Formats: sequence, structure tokens, C-alpha cells
Amino acid sequence: MTATLLFAPRSAAMVPGPQDEALWYARALGWPVLPGTEDQAEDRTEDRAEPERARSDGSGGSTDPGVILHWWRTAPRRPVRLAAGAHFDVLDVPGAAGTRALRRAERLGLPLGPVAATAAGRVQFFVAPGIAEDLPALLDWLDWSDLGLDLRAFGAGDSVPAPSPWPTTWLAPWPRAWESARWLRAPAASRLRCAAGARAEALMRVDVRFPDVTRLLSGLADACQQVRLLPRQRCRRDA
Repeated sequence: MTATLLFAPRSAAMVPGPQDEALWYARALGWPVLPGTEDQAEDRTEDRAEPERARSDGSGGSTDPGVILHWWRTAPRRPVRLAAGAHFDVLDVPGAAGTRALRRAERLGLPLGPVAATAAGRVQFFVAPGIAEDLPALLDWLDWSDLGLDLRAFGAGDSVPAPSPWPTTWLAPWPRAWESARWLRAPAASRLRCAAGARAEALMRVDVRFPDVTRLLSGLADACQQVRLLPRQRCRRDA
């Protein structure tokens, strides 16, 4: 199968679906993807004890178009998940803490990578691979260890829900990925802000840059601590 195959052939014109989203992530970003289960598209459980393991039919994620087409051909409504560890890790915090940290970073002009919000009320910051494994040591170095912070890290072997890369004005008859996750800061966001009638191919070839994890982690830890100690209404304010 040639590398020019980007989207599945269709007999009639229709908006891209989960299969096309998976192919976009694999081709545009080089991020391995895997299918979740249909119930994960509507999963709004507040707190999962463990992250979803990156597996499908006993394997991890893939960027191979043939594999991706096979996965979604058998169950076209399965949501897309992104396999962490190879190209990115994810720092996951409560929604209030994530919003607080994101607004503060934007106000101070700090560099940020992709940021997503999940239907479970969490905010996920995409960072360079390897951070998840180093998180305990980093928190200890920053004097934030042993405080019981609700700060999780997803790395090798884990997966996270994939926000839809398409504009929200594109409608579909099935539940879309943004019902389980949506981008707060999309990869190369300017390339994703296109007109409603733009072709999906216009969103290809996106570059992703990750933030300075030390400054980001310090802000996330502080926000998590504020959320834990302060009343909810005060945590909504910017520091």
C-alpha cells in the first residue's frame, strides 16, 4: 500500500469519520493510533484508577494505513485512541487545575504543547516522550513529591482519547471523538482553524513542539495543590 493513501475510499461524499481521524494522526503527526471500544466514546467516569493500556487485538498502536483500515473496517464507530510513549507522553490533571495552569501559562507567554480536555473532567498536557517515567524524580527535584497531588502521567504502554482534528462545524451521524475529548490547544493550532468547507487534506503535515517540562510541571503541581487545598470557587481564579 502506497504512502499516498490518506483517507478511506467512500462511495458517497460524507464528512470524515473515526477511521479518517486515525489515518490523519498516523500520517500528519506520525502518532501511533489504536481503536478503543464504543463505550469509551461516551465514557464520562470522573476518575480512572489506571490509564487505558495501549492495545488492540493484543498489540499496541500502529501508523500503518493497512492495519488502521483493517481495524476500523470491522467496527467503524470505534473511537480513536493515541498510543503514548513513542512520540509523546501525557500529564493528566483535574479539570480545574488544568484550566488554571493553562490560563496562567498563556498569560505569562510560556510555550505550550498540545492540550486536550476529556469528558471525564480531566485536562491532558502533551509533553516529550520519557517524561512519564521521569515524573517521580522530577517532582522530587521540584520539591513537589509526597504531597498526594492528583497528577498522573501516561507513557509507554498507555493510550489516551484522540480529540477530533476536524472543525466542529463538520457534522456526522455518529458520536464524534470530541464527545470524549477535545483540543484546548491543538497541534499546530493555526493549521486546524480552517473554513468549514475546507478539504481534509488541507490539515496534513503538522509539526508538533513540546514545552519546557520543568516550568510546565511546576505550574501543574502548584495548580493541583491549590485545587486540593482551596475552595472550588477560588480555584477557578487565575493565580
